[in-house]
Amino acid sequence: MPTSPRVGRYALLVAVGEYDDPSLDQLRAPEQDVERLAAVLEDPAVGNFTVRTLQDAADNEVRREIEDLLTDRANDDLVLVYFSCHGIVDPFHRLYFAATNTVRTRPASTAISRSFVNEQLEACRAAAKVLVLDCCFAGAFAEGFKAAPQGALEGQVGRGYVVLSACDSYEYAFESDGLVESAPRGSIFTDVLLEGLATGGADLDGDGRIGVDELFRYVHDGVVRRRPDQKPKWSAYNAEPHIYLANAMAASRDGAGGRTGGRGEVAKSSAPPRPTNYNRHQAIVARGFRAGADLVRRTYGPLGRRVLVEDETGAYHELGDATSVVRIFTAHDTRDAIGTSYVRELVEGVRHRVGAGATTTVVLAQAMMDAASAALRAGANPVALRRGIESATLDVLTELAAIAVPVETKEHLRAVSTIASGDEVIGDLLAAAMEKVGKDGVITVEESNLFGLELELTEGMRVPAGHVSPYFVTDPEEAEAVLDEPAILIVDQRLGTVRALEAFLEAAGRQGRPLAVFAHDIRDAALTALIVGKVRQRLNSVAVRLYWPDEERRTLMEDLAVLTRATVVGDTPQGSAEDVAGLLGTARRVITTRRHTTLVDGAGDREAIRRRIGQIRADLDRHDPGADRQLLRDRLARLSGGVAVIRVGESTEGQLKKRKRQIDDAVRTARAAVEWGLVPGGGAALLTVAGRIGDRRSRGGDEAAGYAVVVGALEAPYQELMRNAGRNPVAGPADLRRRGPGITFDMVSGTYVTALDAGIIDAAATLREAVTAAAGVVTRYLMIA
Repeated sequence: MPTSPRVGRYALLVAVGEYDDPSLDQLRAPEQDVERLAAVLEDPAVGNFTVRTLQDAADNEVRREIEDLLTDRANDDLVLVYFSCHGIVDPFHRLYFAATNTVRTRPASTAISRSFVNEQLEACRAAAKVLVLDCCFAGAFAEGFKAAPQGALEGQVGRGYVVLSACDSYEYAFESDGLVESAPRGSIFTDVLLEGLATGGADLDGDGRIGVDELFRYVHDGVVRRRPDQKPKWSAYNAEPHIYLANAMAASRDGAGGRTGGRGEVAKSSAPPRPTNYNRHQAIVARGFRAGADLVRRTYGPLGRRVLVEDETGAYHELGDATSVVRIFTAHDTRDAIGTSYVRELVEGVRHRVGAGATTTVVLAQAMMDAASAALRAGANPVALRRGIESATLDVLTELAAIAVPVETKEHLRAVSTIASGDEVIGDLLAAAMEKVGKDGVITVEESNLFGLELELTEGMRVPAGHVSPYFVTDPEEAEAVLDEPAILIVDQRLGTVRALEAFLEAAGRQGRPLAVFAHDIRDAALTALIVGKVRQRLNSVAVRLYWPDEERRTLMEDLAVLTRATVVGDTPQGSAEDVAGLLGTARRVITTRRHTTLVDGAGDREAIRRRIGQIRADLDRHDPGADRQLLRDRLARLSGGVAVIRVGESTEGQLKKRKRQIDDAVRTARAAVEWGLVPGGGAALLTVAGRIGDRRSRGGDEAAGYAVVVGALEAPYQELMRNAGRNPVAGPADLRRRGPGITFDMVSGTYVTALDAGIIDAAATLREAVTAAAGVVTRYLMIA
């Protein structure tokens, strides 16, 4: 796995609040300050630094970390070193930074000297070096500079060595309103510094970037207003124009802190700024999420790009879909791993549930996460934000259902299947398959020895129950257990002992066939026996638990028995393998997932199956509407729907897997479209919903901000499609809204079209899942402490 560090921006934050020497007061601010500052600096939308923190360490550890940070830096790097600790000056007014083992009367041997820090920074090859000192007497640092300090930086791109000090060489740096232990939050200096970075208030010239000179002026004015007897100091050594520390966020929200009132002047806010609720761990997740999401987003839409993705071995792959990207992409920085895992879970989860919409989900989630992070930085409460997000999500689902239209034609099915698979041939084939088996029929995908695609209609059934243990899975990529030509055992009892299964296991083994067990319940030793047999490759098997009430379960078992020519076993039969072999049924294939089991081409007598279907139809005609009638409808749909088998043949295993995955995804999407209807595609449906709910607010304050997080994100998919098509992503949403509902923009032709007529449509279920999954991952992110 590649281990090379990320080039660019590096920070070391040193905080010491606990001291062994009783003459040094314990400090509460450093621990808070370093965590809050790390969160802002690591935030990819603000500082995008690689941050290392060191808390309550001995002097030798601090020196080693400083040297590690500053050694081997590249010429275009920016480094930042921050101290929050006691500052000590000796009788000659030489400055030392206290470590946890520092003895006040022996600073030369137990503390970190100003000369050591300065020499390391001077020797560092990085283009820009910033030292931030939040400690008493910090202004004494610049007294030993070899060259005269220069003025404030006023240009474009900066190089040089700059020191920001919390006070001058004879002042104390205060914690909140007190000097030591009683501070309810961090130090005044760092508190104002964080306010300027997190809210964007330090962007005094309004160019969207925060230069170190702007930050100092903002901090100086803010500290002096709160504490006139503490005056931060600025020093520069061989410094060229602007060293940019951060991107400025959008104008602050209510109570989020001041913005600029003009060049060089900080606007005064009528309300005091709220402390940020954005923490370092959230920043780590946000940065990792962006690393994965940025790759996925580039593949979005009909004009999406193909991206080169480096795997864990260092090899590159050219990829054009979200699933392939997240399966191969490996974060170089180990701290990014958890954020990229969020992206991977999103993509795989959406794909398995509805087939398409994974990239839309990632785009929505990134937009929501960015907006939620901004709200946290402005002081919003994460729990209130979560409530607002959940409220808005429910409103989006309601509005999507309201604008959806039912699937009425084969052309609609073909269009949505083609979009989901990215292949017109697959779209045509799926439309034909669903036309034959109906909306309740089953479509499966099998490998073929012949090139191309084939469609076959056969007997079969899908049961809404899946395997009871992941150990039965034979295809980990699809999380499926697939058994070819299995022996089928149907048992209307709870199986818990090996003895209950022994004869059937032997019978299946003698026939050389795997065993599929359908039972009221299966657990304990009986389940263990099946799992152990599969793991040790003695007998491939799967167990499915039919958990329904007695009458419903028994009718389902009888239907399964007719389809597979099995006998429903009530009590465990006594006898040998030969005695029970006749009770087993069979099918050409049994496929189970966590939620469903599909039987393909059961061995049951065709005439017996037709008679049973006729009997169910007759019972259905005699029943009044109610639960019993719905049960009969479900049974009839399962038995009469049939199974459409699509056979796929390709020249390599990799191409075969990709083709099968395309078809599986398209099948899920087509089913979702039939169930929930169709909406205009190309992001138009989400824009319509945003317009409908944009003026709603569940409540005021932070909950309303959470609601706005979702509403604002609904524009992101359309904007991303426009961006990938080389068009203006900003003007597009307003222009499309003016054209009314049912209209979308054809990214390929560059014209506005009627969505249904042009075949630019989405399954409503796909967008429902995208919004729900994106909101779910962001609320999870908000709860990180």
